[in-house]
Amino acid sequence: MAIKRGFLIICIQFGVAMEKGVVDPVGVSAYRWVVLTIFVLVCIINFMADLEFSIIASVVIKYYGVEETSVDMTCSVFFIAYFVFFYPISFMIEKYSLKFTMLSAMALTLAGNLLKLLATKPGTFWIILLAQTLIAIGQVYVCGIPSKVATTWFGSEEVSTACAWGVFGIQLGSALACVISPYMITSKDPSEMEQQLFNKFLYQAILTALVCLLVLIFFRSKPALPPSPSQLILRTNHESANISYFNGMKEVLKNVNFWLVVFSLGLANAIWNAAVVLENLMYTYYFPGHESDAGNIGLLAILAGGCGASMLIGVILDKTHRFKSVGVIILAGSALSYVGVMVSFMYKSRIGTYITMPLYGFFVAPVLIVGFEYLVEITYPMPETCSSSAFNAAYNFLSVITTYALEEMWNTVGHLCTFIVIIVILAICAVVMAFVKTDLKRRGANLQDSRTDKEVEAERQSHRYSVTY
Repeated sequence: MAIKRGFLIICIQFGVAMEKGVVDPVGVSAYRWVVLTIFVLVCIINFMADLEFSIIASVVIKYYGVEETSVDMTCSVFFIAYFVFFYPISFMIEKYSLKFTMLSAMALTLAGNLLKLLATKPGTFWIILLAQTLIAIGQVYVCGIPSKVATTWFGSEEVSTACAWGVFGIQLGSALACVISPYMITSKDPSEMEQQLFNKFLYQAILTALVCLLVLIFFRSKPALPPSPSQLILRTNHESANISYFNGMKEVLKNVNFWLVVFSLGLANAIWNAAVVLENLMYTYYFPGHESDAGNIGLLAILAGGCGASMLIGVILDKTHRFKSVGVIILAGSALSYVGVMVSFMYKSRIGTYITMPLYGFFVAPVLIVGFEYLVEITYPMPETCSSSAFNAAYNFLSVITTYALEEMWNTVGHLCTFIVIIVILAICAVVMAFVKTDLKRRGANLQDSRTDKEVEAERQSHRYSVTY
């Protein structure tokens, strides 16, 4: 009885403190930077597998004795896996904690990288495809949570920047694949190449195991206090907080603005993914014997866009919240910059490609950060995983189609026609983005909560004044 009475007294005191403003129901934890750093490392390790074979496609084809389409599959399997597994895995992300999600992603990534140690001899390419599939399934977990990590741990004025750090990790992993594979796989002698492949796979497996330990020991699912008013509403409002994943997904898919954003930004990202996958094929056609240039340019394009521009766009979105305007600008810039890519290829200017490809990457790569954050804004209070997973599934599905469609066009109707089609598609994406209705529901919840606090305080002061009088 005494314990119950003591607990009741504590609750009453806490309520009084809340009423007086002593206790703040919203607070940003300093530990958020530890969580974000670990998440970035997970993204880097997982996405290092995306392009590690396609960026050295000509070498892989000769060593393993496979077709070009088989090498493309080492990258395309990531798109296919997301489209196949996004729904059940997204449900699991909502059902279980963020830590469980991260551990699942890392366990699959570690299993895939360990399996590659058995695929260093010619004739074992099927093992590589199996390993890539395991890592691709793990990537479904990773891709579904950048916005969820950001909104769970970061304040309302820094969520886009936090999400941009997640995208930074994704793009940096792809960038490292562009430079590590050409750097470590250099020999044309089969025996030497076998040893180089083994060393590469071994280093990746060790790094993956280390990051897996970091997740297990230091990663946390959520802070003690919600970091923003919108998160406080989701935690305290029973009706909003208990929206089922299925109902949330249904509401998201009924949102017209959602589909406009998915089509414009998702298709643009699909074109970007296809261009990266086919870069080795395109570059070696115009510049035979310069495979290393393809890796260097891929690295520069991803660093300029996925790393530099994504961080810049994240800060801009947090400061301005002009998601639509930013989206139109980067899509229009993507179309214009790809004109430069076409000209530099057609005129066989190696220096030109070192300028135009990174410029194209600067504009097009940030579509991910805009897409993730814009969709969370316009679908709030639906679970972040609903909009993020549906967006990921859409652009991965489009990536598979565009990769093989552009490769077929490249080999049949001609290179100039392929370049023009890409430019036209990017221009259409910019036009579609202009028709999205600006409806920032999450932003509105944060502002409304702020206005309500001020009104309550004003009413309290007014009441106090009238009693005194």
